[in-house]
Amino acid sequence: EVPSNPTLAFFDMEKVAALAHKYGIPFIVDSTVATPALMRPLAYGADIVVQSVTKSLTSSGFGIAGAIIARKNLVAKVDNDALKADFCTYLKLLPARDYGPNLSPQMCTLIINDIRTLRSKMDLMSRNTMKVAEFLAQHKHIDKVNYLGLESHPLHPIAKKYMYLVDAELDDIYQKPVNRYGHLMSFEVKGGAESARKVFDGFQRIWRATDLGRIKSVATIPAISTHSQQGEEGRKTAAIPANLIRLSVGAEHPDDIIRDLDEALATLDGKAIKIESPDYSAGGASSARLRK
Repeated sequence: EVPSNPTLAFFDMEKVAALAHKYGIPFIVDSTVATPALMRPLAYGADIVVQSVTKSLTSSGFGIAGAIIARKNLVAKVDNDALKADFCTYLKLLPARDYGPNLSPQMCTLIINDIRTLRSKMDLMSRNTMKVAEFLAQHKHIDKVNYLGLESHPLHPIAKKYMYLVDAELDDIYQKPVNRYGHLMSFEVKGGAESARKVFDGFQRIWRATDLGRIKSVATIPAISTHSQQGEEGRKTAAIPANLIRLSVGAEHPDDIIRDLDEALATLDGKAIKIESPDYSAGGASSARLRK
């Protein structure tokens, strides 16, 4: 899985591909977080790419599906010539036909409608996430920020090698290759699990749930949700502390997201959350101006 969820680990795909192929092992990459809009693993030696379509590919949250993309003529120690010759067609015509995991026409329509705007959404959400990460990186109540776009991240140089906005050099706006690091990040709150929960409970705009890749910002505490069943030892091995909050940044105005984070973090200073009409709409325009 690259980048990984929720700690944003990354590895050099070309080197891992070379190692796998040396021993006749197919190199399989889960690229759900990056999506094809930011990374193309097949171009760097991957044999099979898997995507959770339910996440970033369908940012509306309406799609429930998975995707498999594979190169032909796989090198693998498997005694099945049809599988190795064309893995995706093999799955479609044999296992998928027999087991029946086929999408309904309505689900296909919802998914393809979301995928049409994937590149624009991943560009926008990546830019928003960079601004949010930079804000959190200098906040007094934050111990650590995991975001590959930050130059301070130890794996930033490797991510920079692989993560690009597709076709940016052909775009009238950019006209050159542009790095984009995705919408997913996580951060550790000073003060342990209790402080992290207090901040989490203080979110007003940021949605509290376990999904990711949505057009709206979504946060969760992995230790008590997605990774709760791993146990203390398992979470320690996976580097998921109790004070870690995972944040999937959406397409709202970044100032709105930052304000929500700032107010939630201020509860650690004893400040109460104010429930009132916001100064900004979801698009960042002044509500007062909109009324005029």
